[in-house]
Amino acid sequence: MAAPPPAVPAPVIVQWPFDVTLALIQQRRRHHQRFEDATRHNHLWTRIANHIQNNYNYQMTASQCQIKWYALKQGYENSKRLLQGNPSGRHIRSPNSYDRRFYNEMADEFWTQTGNYLL
Repeated sequence: MAAPPPAVPAPVIVQWPFDVTLALIQQRRRHHQRFEDATRHNHLWTRIANHIQNNYNYQMTASQCQIKWYALKQGYENSKRLLQGNPSGRHIRSPNSYDRRFYNEMADEFWTQTGNYLL
């Protein structure tokens, strides 16, 4: 009889404190131009994770920072659709506490801005 396959560990769910989440947004904003200029971003996410670790004594990996960032963006975009009456008819969900707490912090959509280029 064959042995059962090894159990796959469940992903670790990280509960982000609000002050650390705000630091993530601020650091992502601070490094925005570097994200625009770089083709690979892992070193930037590592830099952000190190900042959080050093200044908030909170252990985060680059991957956890990146995942949280994209969750914040999705939450912002969902909340924006809700506030606009969902004109595109896309799927919406009930906002979570992070969506509500950080909507204004994300409202400038700094991640969509690019440099000033002459046409």
